[in-house]
Amino acid sequence: MKLRNLTKILIASSLMFSTSVFAKTIIKLGHYNADTHPSNIALVEYFKKTIEEKTNNRYEIRIYPNNQLGGEDQIVNGLRNGTIEAGITGLLLQNVDPIFGVWEWPYLFKDNLEAKKVLESPVAKEVGDKMEQYGIKLLAYGMNGFRVISSNKKLEKFDDFKGLRLRVPLNSLFVDWAKAMNINPQSMPLSEVFTALEQKVIDGQENPYILIKDSGLYEVQKYIIQTNHIFSPSLLQISLKTWKKMSKEDQEIFLEAAKLYQEKEWELAMKTEQSVKEFFAKNGKEVIIPSEEFRTDMVNASGKLYENFYNKYPWSKELIQHINSSKQ
Repeated sequence: MKLRNLTKILIASSLMFSTSVFAKTIIKLGHYNADTHPSNIALVEYFKKTIEEKTNNRYEIRIYPNNQLGGEDQIVNGLRNGTIEAGITGLLLQNVDPIFGVWEWPYLFKDNLEAKKVLESPVAKEVGDKMEQYGIKLLAYGMNGFRVISSNKKLEKFDDFKGLRLRVPLNSLFVDWAKAMNINPQSMPLSEVFTALEQKVIDGQENPYILIKDSGLYEVQKYIIQTNHIFSPSLLQISLKTWKKMSKEDQEIFLEAAKLYQEKEWELAMKTEQSVKEFFAKNGKEVIIPSEEFRTDMVNASGKLYENFYNKYPWSKELIQHINSSKQ
């Protein structure tokens, strides 16, 4: 009888041991981009692969593109309360704390390389670390890209903006920017934009090059105006609840994978952006590069926005000075 009980104990112990040895932690990672987007490619080929290999498959990174885990707001909420382990979003957390929206302030960066340099700097890490106050650990900054205007009206000078019915996101920053440009902003969800353009309810919209192609918006537009008015980063994040459950060694592996992801995602995104410009040209879209005078007029018109920022946010002037110093 005793031998039988001992055997049962040994079998149970063995099962418990094998379960602990082979237990796998699932990390669900949701985002809004297409499977072919540079961010998804970099996630699969570098972030996921690095973590799974270096942890001997103790972690499995399951990636859900195309809003499969919900829209951007659902991803952010899921990260904050721990129901979604990881995700990529834009700067939606600025609705909770405006400091997280600073990267999308108009004409902050002159080109992709300058944006990359700043977002790899200590000041960007300092801003990102503040996300932990809201239940999220920032792992890496990716590149969605500069936002450009697509339009059925030819826009070659600042005065051409007057009366333009332009779709902008449901975000006061974009509305204020449009008004400063003498544009007539029309806020609506991205899902409604194609039909609104097709039915001529609006004249145009603004988004990064890659999204304009992936969403098919170019099909109902004649011109692409490379205004580069706002740079939109993407944020690779993990729920702080998930992060705190990890050992220090596993955290280091995730940070190493995130660093590799960031490097490769920017590389892929910049190459893809160039190929999209060539695609538009081959498909009969006229890509307009603003003249120096046109760009200067846009930058000058945004001056009033910065005055408002500095009056509204006590921290903003010093932060912008640090950002500008990081460009050197």
